[in-house]
Amino acid sequence: MEVAFSSGHADRGFIISDRPVVQPVAWVTTGVGEFSVWSNFTLAPTTEGSRPEIWEMEVTRERRWKHLKIAPAVTMFFYHDLLTTDRDRSIQGWLYLSYDFGPFSLFTNHSVDVLTYRGAYYGEAGIESERHVSPSVVLGGAVGVGWASTAFNADYAGVSKSALNRISAEASLTAHVTPRFYLGPQISFSTLVDRAVRAGPDVVRPTYVLVKLITGGEF
Repeated sequence: MEVAFSSGHADRGFIISDRPVVQPVAWVTTGVGEFSVWSNFTLAPTTEGSRPEIWEMEVTRERRWKHLKIAPAVTMFFYHDLLTTDRDRSIQGWLYLSYDFGPFSLFTNHSVDVLTYRGAYYGEAGIESERHVSPSVVLGGAVGVGWASTAFNADYAGVSKSALNRISAEASLTAHVTPRFYLGPQISFSTLVDRAVRAGPDVVRPTYVLVKLITGGEF
């Protein structure tokens, strides 16, 4: 289980909450796969006058062949604005791929909505790395680009256009206080690069930086 305290919440380049949030998650891993439950609680009304509450359930099955990792997944989410009657839910299929080159890995992730926003597709690719600076401290970082279909941008940005949406970067530090428990900060940056998507009526902030403190444990 893990709990994150963040300055806000974004989903694939789009700010959902520009106020502090708490994000607990719990997961169980077996030989068959992994099941997780994640949630987002916004602690104050956003600048748009909303207070999003989100629940996600995900089932993932990971497979490795030498340096290649493949992890298909199915995610169901529920969205509720505590200040209005706005509610939403859907199901998405995901495919996570990465190839380990030793000091770094190449990754690409893909999602497609199969229920409420059927056909809404988002993909991303990039490079990531983790390095032990001591036996108990790990530094991590990643940079990437993301692109989306017309249906996805119509839902998230209010613009019916497929585009190369964004560039992103993140850095993290994880310190293992004990062999089972860890904590550390994370900072993430994202900016929308397509002019039409940036100017979309549903875009709250096209460029953002989020700071997060994560603490958790594995048993």
